[in-house]
Amino acid sequence: MRVLPGGGHEFVLQDPELARIVLDGRLTLCFGRTSVTVAGPFTFELDGIEHWLDPRFTESLSPLLWSFPGSARWLWASPADELTLVLMQGQRLVVPGLPVPSGWSVGATTSVEVRTR
Repeated sequence: MRVLPGGGHEFVLQDPELARIVLDGRLTLCFGRTSVTVAGPFTFELDGIEHWLDPRFTESLSPLLWSFPGSARWLWASPADELTLVLMQGQRLVVPGLPVPSGWSVGATTSVEVRTR
């Protein structure tokens, strides 16, 4: 993790390839040994169209599933706790930050075997 000018944080992914998507009331995107988990509503931009999605309602997540397989270009958190993930194909996932309690986490993939294609 690197601190960005202005106080945000960039998460450096050792393996930017999206290996797996897990839906269990939350959305977890697995990039090698790193998982990005989203627990609340977020926006996902695909082909210039912004979609409001919620991981609790899996039927609404089809725009996101179109990004699999894919690779991460950039992952960062703003000083206001907003998480942004940009994929190589141009898609953008944004989880709102403050004043909403944090609905995301970035950390090590644990107790699951991550497989790539």
